[in-house]
Order: sequence, then structure tokens, then C-alpha cells
Amino acid sequence: MKALKLNQFIHIHPLFFLLAFSAFITGAFFQFVILITIVTIHELGHFLTARRYKWRVSRIELWLFGGAVVSEEHNTRPFKEQVHVVLAGPVQHVWIFCILFLLEMWIGPHSLIGLAHLYNKVILIFNLLPIWPLDGGKLLFYAVNQFLSFRKSLYATLVCSILILSGCSLWLAVEGRWTLAALLLASFLIVENILEWRRRSFTLMRYWMYCTSSERERLPPIYMKVDDKTLVRDVLKKIRSNRCHLYVLKQSPSFYIVNEQECLRAFFDSKKADLKVRDVPEIIG
Repeated sequence: MKALKLNQFIHIHPLFFLLAFSAFITGAFFQFVILITIVTIHELGHFLTARRYKWRVSRIELWLFGGAVVSEEHNTRPFKEQVHVVLAGPVQHVWIFCILFLLEMWIGPHSLIGLAHLYNKVILIFNLLPIWPLDGGKLLFYAVNQFLSFRKSLYATLVCSILILSGCSLWLAVEGRWTLAALLLASFLIVENILEWRRRSFTLMRYWMYCTSSERERLPPIYMKVDDKTLVRDVLKKIRSNRCHLYVLKQSPSFYIVNEQECLRAFFDSKKADLKVRDVPEIIG
């Protein structure tokens, strides 16, 4: 569904208007204002941190019970930056809690303050669930990506996300806690996971393109033994984000090494995905 543009950086998902309409007809206007205020502050944390690192951020998109900072920089920036940008959202809930606590001390207990405390806590916990594309899902991907290849990390994250989302849906059904809002939110997350799974090959290809222009030679090297029949596309599938890959080919009576940049150049510049790694030096030489 296409989002409505409020300005250059703020877009509104159609599900947001459904939530606003339901709040209006049920008399929950103040609750809606509190909810969207907390969500907006959360997303501004992501947005401002991403801009601080000079990420190319296209927009903030607000949707049902949450939002997203849309940027092509995810998965193509240093690990430290990615973690900082993701955590910048949940961190906002800490000072929101402090303000609400001080406000409660100043004017005394109030139902709206209590509700704001509840929403603040629920949004924080919800966003930290390891479900894609929530903050917890992205943190899970970044963590797994430190130990597995980019491709396997993406697969593992999406599988874990779908399993947890299914488990949460089953729990809501068993406990009889399904509401219209929960149903819409679950539907949105299911669609996002399906779309991300379908475009996983594109995501991987985009990461390989990023690797061609990044200074990966500074990363700790990892030597991988490959045989004569290993294809370029197969070694690229094993690229990790925190290692510089060096492929060792045994050639009697000696051996030689092909680095990942040479394989990437053969893949993108020479358009030879089916090229054997042993032939890379001849092609790019």
C-alpha cells in the first residue's frame, strides 16, 4: 500500500489512518495522540542518528503502532553505525520514562500519565522482539552476521522472525487476545516478512555491490581453501561482513591466492558468475 507524503521526510502508511479512524469513533483520541507521539519520538531517534552518520535517508514512514526510517544504507554500513542507528530508537524510551516519572511527581498520579507509561513500555518491548523489520529483528541480524555469512544470516533471521511471529500469533489465539489492532499489526508484519524473503536475492546482490566499493582489505583476513571446480558465485555466497576473504587454491607443486575483490570484479565487471575461481586471475589480469 502506498504511503501518503506529508513532507519530504514524513510519510504516512494507510494502516495509520485506519488506527486514527478507529480511535476517533471509539473516543480514544487522547490515547491515540499519546501513542503516535511516542512512536514519532522513537523514529526520530533512528532518523537523527542516521543523519549524524551521513546515511542517505529517504523518509520516516509511520504505520500501525510503529514506524520505520527508510534508508538504503542498512546492511551496507559499518557494524558500529548500524547498531547505533537501531538502538537510537529504543534509547528514546528511557528519557520518555524519566519525563513521565518527573511529571507524575510534579502533578501527581493521572490516568493519561499512567497510560503513557504503559504505551512507552509496550512499544519498547514490542520493538525489541526478534521479528523483522522491528529493531529486535535487525539487531538479531547484525549479531548473527558476526558469525555467519551475510546470506546465511539473512536466512536465519527471517526464519527466526517467521517462527516467533507464528508463535506470538498462536499465543494470542489460545489466550483469546486477538483484537482488530493486533490482527492488522500481525498482518503487516507477515507481509513484510514475505516481501523480505522474496527479495533476499536482491538484498544479497546489493550487499555484494557494496563490498566492491568498501575498504574490506582492512578487515581481519580469513583464508578459505577451495578446489579447482569452485565457482565465483559459490564463494561470494560465503562472504561475511567482518572478514576479508582470501581463497587458497592448491596447484601442484605450489598454491596461489585469489582475494574476494578479484572475485567480485569478475562477477560484476566481467559478468562471469559461472567462472571458476582458479580462472579469475586470467580474466581480471
